[in-house]
Amino acid sequence: MNLTHVALWVSKLDRSLSFYGDLGFERTCSFTADGVENVYLSAGDGELQLKHDPTRTTPIAPSRADTDHVAFLVEDVERVAEQARKAGGSVRTEPHVVEAADAKATFLEDPDGHTIEFYRPLDG
Repeated sequence: MNLTHVALWVSKLDRSLSFYGDLGFERTCSFTADGVENVYLSAGDGELQLKHDPTRTTPIAPSRADTDHVAFLVEDVERVAEQARKAGGSVRTEPHVVEAADAKATFLEDPDGHTIEFYRPLDG
């Protein structure tokens, strides 16, 4: 069994595509179904799916009760944090060593408030 993708609702598709593109994600495919725009972005072996409903009138409000965060393995945690700042995201937790996980990690917030972790094992 393999995880293939994680889907996130976004309020402004162009803004989210720009943000994730600036972090190195690449668009792989897109389609519209039932009026909802779906764009897939490459994330190594899996994909991040951005979902956008142009008719939605209520704001996107991620609930920590639903999802805590989505994590991605990267080569350089500090570089990703700096790219996120330049792309308009906010760094929730600066790059730091997580001794219990034997990794370096940073937690970012995307333009819609989703928490995204980027990490690298200390031995890698």
